[in-house]
Amino acid sequence: MKADTNSWASIILAAGMGTRMRSEIPKVMHPLLGRPLIGYVLGPLKNLDMALKVVVIGHGSELVRDYLARQQVELVTQEQQLGTGHAVLCAKAVLKGFCGNVLILCGDTPLLREGTLASFMRAHERSGRSISILTAYLKDPGGYGRILRSASDRAEVQGIVEERDATEAERSLTEVNTGIYAIDSEFLFDALDSIGCENAQGEYYLTDIVGIAVSRGIPVGAISNAAEDEVWGVNSRMDLARAADIMLDRIRKGWMEAGVTFELYRSVYIEPGVMLSRDVTIGPHVVLKGGTRVGEGAELGAFSYLEGVKVPPGTRVPPFSKLIVPVHIPPGQR
Repeated sequence: MKADTNSWASIILAAGMGTRMRSEIPKVMHPLLGRPLIGYVLGPLKNLDMALKVVVIGHGSELVRDYLARQQVELVTQEQQLGTGHAVLCAKAVLKGFCGNVLILCGDTPLLREGTLASFMRAHERSGRSISILTAYLKDPGGYGRILRSASDRAEVQGIVEERDATEAERSLTEVNTGIYAIDSEFLFDALDSIGCENAQGEYYLTDIVGIAVSRGIPVGAISNAAEDEVWGVNSRMDLARAADIMLDRIRKGWMEAGVTFELYRSVYIEPGVMLSRDVTIGPHVVLKGGTRVGEGAELGAFSYLEGVKVPPGTRVPPFSKLIVPVHIPPGQR
């Protein structure tokens, strides 16, 4: 059956343990500005037309399952951690009967913008290809799989090599695989049945389907429309801190463009669920959390802490104020 190029499903890979986090908490559940990493990955999909959204879970699955219970997603469990290719294969039964494009995302890339994903999907549809990869050029590509291209004038994509399996020359390449793919569903699962695990990790790499496509004469598209700060994955506490810096900068700049004044903007902590009105003035070292709402013309004094509160228009909150709306937790969930 020919795929419907305008029909989309998504698979989010969220089964990894995240050993470098040194934690019993699943990597995708580590909080970034008050929200689990996977919450940021799911966010952009709300405005993209998806017939089906599948999340592959594994390590610490109960915690992830509880968080996703209120989301409109299908959950699939990867019982054994046998690699990204095996993780996608776990979703095959859920996607039975679906015919279209599959968008594959990583659950630990919280900085990817909705516009970048939408542009990537449109470019894949226009190309008519069976497989497209979202790539990026990084100043320091360490830790990422490298895109291998032919030496011809057209520089076609020939494959992806993981860094641990790469030669010294391949490691010098700066175009990297972001782990985000758009793939025709029929080709995807047919190719996954052909991959092996002859590599340094003994895992089934999703990246191997690129080599399979090339061997079958199927052209592979590489779409490089992602900015460097969008594709960084979170694999350690340092990565988490870097992601928080980037996200905070985006949020604060967004509010300044909307008419908010920050007296010392780099010192303000503000979570993505906070809503500010025009002509709000925020003093140094203010913390804004949860669903805080601040009305037009309000002033928040230095070092004030607000969590889940509503500040009426024109209000002046004195410095060092601490305003918190208690959150009721049912006894069975404490």
